[in-house]
Amino acid sequence: MHSTSSRAFRVAGMFCLALLAFSLATGAFAQSAAAPTGGEKTALAMVRDVAQTPPYVFLLLVGCSVFTCALILERWMYYRKTLGSTETMVTKIKQAGTPAKGLAAIEEAPGVAGRVFRLALTAARDGYPPEQVEQLVQGEVTKELISMEKFLPQLDSMVTLCPLIGLLGTTVGMIRSFSIVAAIGMSDPTKLAGGISEALINTATGLAIAIPALFAFNYFTGKKEAILMDMEKGLSEVMVLLKQTAKG
Repeated sequence: MHSTSSRAFRVAGMFCLALLAFSLATGAFAQSAAAPTGGEKTALAMVRDVAQTPPYVFLLLVGCSVFTCALILERWMYYRKTLGSTETMVTKIKQAGTPAKGLAAIEEAPGVAGRVFRLALTAARDGYPPEQVEQLVQGEVTKELISMEKFLPQLDSMVTLCPLIGLLGTTVGMIRSFSIVAAIGMSDPTKLAGGISEALINTATGLAIAIPALFAFNYFTGKKEAILMDMEKGLSEVMVLLKQTAKG
């Protein structure tokens, strides 16, 4: 699992960096090939200017976007492997009749529920009483919950942090624009308008990162809750069956 997560981070990072390099190269080419008339700037030229302006907030947002993409990709790959039919597994365990046969029936079952059920059946097969089986299962459920919640706090932080960073860049840009106005007056309002539009690029970038991050966070949180509820329902049926088997 660790190697899969690292590979996901590397792939996402390389993709985002390549996309950034392509965008900057395209903007430079467009500016050199056809310079706008009347001193106007293209959108890509404005983005390049913002990226080169201290305190380099835009570059920090680009780093946040790479990090966010890596988190989303890693969690998507993880949750794709957690799928498993709990109802089918419970049915096979009931039909098996004994813990040993039930363990063989779900030996290849995927997902979180499959791992938890196999632990419960293995402990029952080895002679553990139902009370100890429940304790072992509770520990395994906690372990799986930690895995399912991995990186979700960081993703949630990106939802709040990126707009704030963008707002910081916009505020700094606005201060710079009004400083120019204070120095030269309103003889050329286009300079003020251009500075404000460049400053707002930071806010737009922060929101563009935060919105997909919010959607992904809610999606993964919903998947986690659905998996836990489905697993707990099936696990209660399995424990009832193990207790009946132990009494028999």
